[in-house]
Amino acid sequence: MNNINNKIITNLNLKKILTENNFLENKFKINFSIMFFSDVRKNIHNKKKYDFMRDATIFADSENFTAIYIPERHFHKYGSIYANPAVIAAYLIPQTHNIRFRTAGISLPLHNPIEIVEWWAINDILSNGRIDLGFGSGWNKTDFIFAPNNYENRKSICTKNISKVQKLWRGEEVLFLDSDKKQIPVITYPRPYQSDIKIWLLVTQNDEGFIYAGKKGYNIFTMLYGNDLNTMKNKIILYRNSRKSAGLNPDDGIVTLMLHTLLLEKNTQVEKAVKDPFMKYIKNLMEAHLKAAIDQKRGKPLNNIEKEKILEYSYQRYFKTSALFGTVDEGINIVNKAISIGINEIACLIDFGVDYSIVMKSLLYLKKLMNNYQ
Repeated sequence: MNNINNKIITNLNLKKILTENNFLENKFKINFSIMFFSDVRKNIHNKKKYDFMRDATIFADSENFTAIYIPERHFHKYGSIYANPAVIAAYLIPQTHNIRFRTAGISLPLHNPIEIVEWWAINDILSNGRIDLGFGSGWNKTDFIFAPNNYENRKSICTKNISKVQKLWRGEEVLFLDSDKKQIPVITYPRPYQSDIKIWLLVTQNDEGFIYAGKKGYNIFTMLYGNDLNTMKNKIILYRNSRKSAGLNPDDGIVTLMLHTLLLEKNTQVEKAVKDPFMKYIKNLMEAHLKAAIDQKRGKPLNNIEKEKILEYSYQRYFKTSALFGTVDEGINIVNKAISIGINEIACLIDFGVDYSIVMKSLLYLKKLMNNYQ
């Protein structure tokens, strides 16, 4: 009898320790979503890319994934099929029943907050309230053809306009300049299904961004771009502490981590399927960011040898430490590490050039992984 009591006490103590470290509690709260971003293959027609996005979304909807994340991209083959996430959502909403639609994220300085609220209020009505909005300040200088005067102050404009979006969504009057340069009060229509809108802020390396999001009560959308999980842990601590300092429940904020994802029966199958398309994916991403850095006078052109070294290093780092690649068991190890640093949701990026039939097969293994946390 004493052995039984000791065992019960030991189990209770273990549960207390795990709960205090937020592991046991968070383990059963981790959510899984699907993200689309950039299939850059030239031999695949754009219609087929949209068809794949539809098929993956319908699967995610039927298998109780939380959301799909849709980006906004302009003027580059990298992500170019997502020029308007509101249109994408309008196409998918009638074909789904449960899944939420989130942006990751709208480059808010490119737009008038009024049009953002109008577009997404329509989608909110059509989906019976399944819309959440994620915003970023934008980084690609060419994108600011839409709003050339906003580039230099894009971060401050983004933060101000998020507040305007929230007020307009709630039905409050917001002042805007008319054609006569006079400020007039605006209320947007149609009124959305939800009385308020959940906000995600796109933040990667900037500690101040995590602190600001916590202070404002926003959720976080992030990725391991130049970070690892240990570094990310410190940023999440800053975020939680900032929420607490602002009088908000530190545990209520959602931290969503984007991970490139492909799970199969064997690790060798994954590496074979991933290496070539992922190297091309990284190369296109690298070229886009290098061009942006040069445009902003923050770098100089690299020669081909330097590019190849960066490319190989990036691939090895991503595959081993910054992606959800491998078997279900390997995936569980990665998810557990993410949980241990305070991640609430994983946005599984699946359209980076792998053959669509393999990706759809991979989703079955991803569902198996997800079942461990439901």
